Amino acid sequence: MIKVATGALFGQRAKLFVRTEDGHPAPPESLYVQAWDADDVVFLDRFLRTFHALNHLHQGHDGRELLVLDVHLRHVAALPEHHGEVFETLLHRFGLRTDQVVLRLDARALHTDAHVQEAARSFTGYGYRLLAAGPDLDHTDWDLLGALGVRWVAPQVQDLEVRYDRGERWRAQTATGGRIGLWLAGIDDPEALARAGALGADLIEGNQSSRAARQAPPRYPLSPADVAV
Repeated sequence: MIKVATGALFGQRAKLFVRTEDGHPAPPESLYVQAWDADDVVFLDRFLRTFHALNHLHQGHDGRELLVLDVHLRHVAALPEHHGEVFETLLHRFGLRTDQVVLRLDARALHTDAHVQEAARSFTGYGYRLLAAGPDLDHTDWDLLGALGVRWVAPQVQDLEVRYDRGERWRAQTATGGRIGLWLAGIDDPEALARAGALGADLIEGNQSSRAARQAPPRYPLSPADVAV
C-alpha cells in the first residue's frame, strides 16, 4: 500500500496461496472448510496470522511499514469474546505492536452482524487498525463504521467508478467528518492510478512487481508512470 498524497510506502498486505496435492491452486477458503470445530478454526487463523507476521519481520520491514492481515469471519464466529487478545501476546513476542497491524474485515458483516461489530470493538480496544472491505455503497451507515473504529474502507473500484461517472462524491468522508479513508486495491497500471486519484483514494494497493511498489519515491506524489509494468 502506498500513500497517494506523499508516495510513501504504507504497508504490505499478507496473502495466502493454497495448492492441492496435485499442485492446482485452490481458494484460501478451502482451508476453513476443512476446519469445523471452533478450536480448530481459531488455531488455523492464529497460525496463519503468526506465519504472516514472521514473514513480515523476516523481510526486514520497520515499524513504519504496517502488516495488513485478513480476518476470516469463521474465526470471528468461533470466539465469544476478547478477539485479538491471544494474537496480541504473540505479536509482542515478535517485537510487534498491535498498532503496526491492520486487520481487514468484511464490511457488510461489520454493518449488519452484532457479533462482528463486537469483535471490531475488541480489536480496536487492543490497538489494531481496521479496514472494512467490500462495503455496500448504497446502504452503509458510515457513521456506524467510524464508531466501530474503522480507519479505511476498500470498496470495489468498479462500484465507485459508476457513482463517480454520475457525479457523486465519496460519501464516507463527509458522513464521518473525514475519519474514514478510501483504500483502493488492484492499482497496477497508469490508468488505474490516475483513476484512483480522481476517485479520492488515500491509499492504493498494487502488485509488488509493479514499479509503484518498487520505485515509488518516498517524498513525492506518484505519477501514472510510476506504476507502469
